[in-house]
Amino acid sequence: MKFKEIFQGNNSAYGQLILSGSKTDKGKAEGKAFIKRQPITDNLWQDHLDGKDPALGVIPINENNECKWGCIDVDQYNLDHLNIMRNIKGMGFPLVTFRSKSGGAHLFLFTKEFIPAALMQSKLKEMADALGYAGSEIFPKQTEILSDRGDTGNFLNLPYHGGTRGLRYTFEAGGKAASLESFYSIYDEWVQTREEVESITISKKTVVKEVFDNGPPCLNTLAEQGFGEGSRNNALFNIAVYCKKVFDDWENKVGQYNQEYMDPPLSYQEVQLVIKSMTKKGYDKYRCKEQPICGVCNAAKCRTKKFGVGFEDEEMPELDTLTKIKSNPPQWFLNVSGKRVELKTEQLHNPNLFAIAVLDQANVVSPIPKAKDWREVYLKMLMQNLQEIEPLESLNPKNQIINLLYDFTVNGPQARTKEDLTRKLPWTQDESTCFRLDDFYSFCKRNNWEMDKTKTGNLIKQLDFFMDESRITLEKSTPRVIKIKAMKEKREKRQDVTYQETPF
Repeated sequence: MKFKEIFQGNNSAYGQLILSGSKTDKGKAEGKAFIKRQPITDNLWQDHLDGKDPALGVIPINENNECKWGCIDVDQYNLDHLNIMRNIKGMGFPLVTFRSKSGGAHLFLFTKEFIPAALMQSKLKEMADALGYAGSEIFPKQTEILSDRGDTGNFLNLPYHGGTRGLRYTFEAGGKAASLESFYSIYDEWVQTREEVESITISKKTVVKEVFDNGPPCLNTLAEQGFGEGSRNNALFNIAVYCKKVFDDWENKVGQYNQEYMDPPLSYQEVQLVIKSMTKKGYDKYRCKEQPICGVCNAAKCRTKKFGVGFEDEEMPELDTLTKIKSNPPQWFLNVSGKRVELKTEQLHNPNLFAIAVLDQANVVSPIPKAKDWREVYLKMLMQNLQEIEPLESLNPKNQIINLLYDFTVNGPQARTKEDLTRKLPWTQDESTCFRLDDFYSFCKRNNWEMDKTKTGNLIKQLDFFMDESRITLEKSTPRVIKIKAMKEKREKRQDVTYQETPF
């Protein structure tokens, strides 16, 4: 199928979103996202096009950190898609505009061959900035996935779920929904070679300058789209919050922004009431949950801005798309300023430990908010878009402990007599092996084992080859030892070679 060929991605996993039927304040459909660690079958591709739920999500970045497509996810709703297409055409960008399931826009860049994910991502970010969608989600989300740690990357729900009967399609020139066959023709027209992607240039003149420099993305979006007449008071209130953070003569700036961007401008009396409200203690905070702000809110990006909802003097790094591997203990992966970071649960929960992990892995300095603010503002936001993955079999604790036991009892130094147990060595006799838990646990810790000793001991007892735990009598002590069935040395099967006599 051509559809399958176009949207090739990660071959080892795919994503699905189970919709809950509810929507966010912005109008985005909500649901639970999870990743299945399985190849995408032909049946799954066909089910997607037939409109069977759940829709298919593909991870664009493959095991070689390459991709054949990327996407700018414009997370705004009730968009004028034709106007977006005109802007794209005017700038000469090879992007194909699709309607998303919630009414936003997905701007796809397609390539004929796999190209480095870093190249795809950087070009899409440049084009997003030029189009006025700075801060939009970019797929691939990562330029490198930590596949050896069980990481898969993040998926995007594909278009044409149910063909044109659904709500995810591209457009004909006149704005009509394009059929799947028409999309194939559009694809053939715009698909790029690597050389063509590399040659995409964005003139500095085309980059949209932010009206509210280092301020909330919502205000810059509204400055471009226009402030609706029915919500001008709320809009100007948020503008006033920004002005108070940035300017000494902030009162005059509020009046200036009112004249330039409100259509029609608010009256002098209304402006003064907004300014007066700024002097009340606790009132100089952004109102993010009210219109028109909530409709164009980009909370993740806002928290990275100096004059956004984050920190007054330090910018929070961009935190994006939390992924959980459901292992024991769980593994967490998070995009931090475009870099993939692996976290333990305690590092994710504690802002101090989080900052250290980010510094270690991503070379990014993160401010440390109060614990309550971290949980209530940042962590809850990340959990809303959580993607869950089943763990790799190789990362299953039972499989890991079996491998460690094999290395300890077979590959390492061995006791010659049972008295050598006191030398921290395993002792094998007949069909069983004995060792002290403390000695084995020390070996595990040297090999980056993270489970505590009690849980480790309980895990050994769950293994099929566990025999018993008891005391053994030595000359000078009676230590408690664990007995398991002896693990056999792994030998490669020797191939028989026929002997041939060769003349000397």
